[in-house]
Amino acid sequence: MRNESTAIPTAFLAAAERVETILDSKAVVAHWEDQSALEGYTVAGLAGHLARGVLTVEQYMDAPEPSNTTEATDAAGYITAVLGDHDPVDSGLHRGVRARSLDASKAGASALAREVGHARLRLQGSLDESIMERRIEALQGVVITVEEYLRTRLVELVVHLDDLAVSVGEEDSMDLPQGAYDEAAVVLVQVAVRRHGALSVIRGLARRERHPEAIRAF
Repeated sequence: MRNESTAIPTAFLAAAERVETILDSKAVVAHWEDQSALEGYTVAGLAGHLARGVLTVEQYMDAPEPSNTTEATDAAGYITAVLGDHDPVDSGLHRGVRARSLDASKAGASALAREVGHARLRLQGSLDESIMERRIEALQGVVITVEEYLRTRLVELVVHLDDLAVSVGEEDSMDLPQGAYDEAAVVLVQVAVRRHGALSVIRGLARRERHPEAIRAF
């Protein structure tokens, strides 16, 4: 049986290393000003968003632990709470996310890659078993443990690495460990269950004839 306290940080750090690599690639630089495969994002903005998926971990870990006694949610609860019913393109939430991502991209692809690389190396030394249950206050004031926040970041990195790779014609170069894909898939199914109900998800996965509509987490 895998050790959950090390499997999730290991998968996250592997995904972060892949972010560093693709940000420093010639393909990303060549397509920097182009529209990406993700609606509303240029390649530059998507690169900034990916980088922030790594950098925010340190930012939240460096902040004081929440003083309130709010029970920490899990990864699926965090994503469900933050996304809510916001329109994925036109809502204020997502406009703000795009603006922060584009601002981060102003450093340029290579500088972003270096920043992610430095953060990854620091996190290799700090993401040990002793910190996994530490509570942090993340986006919109949602309280979550470090371990569960890493699971949300894995979803972000796995999904948006694919978006960026497709955007720059590198979709065949995705080489994340299977554990990263597995963990992201688990969280996405959990989100879909909370948003649509378990039976709808089961029917969507197993009974196309009774539930032809796709069930999505986002």
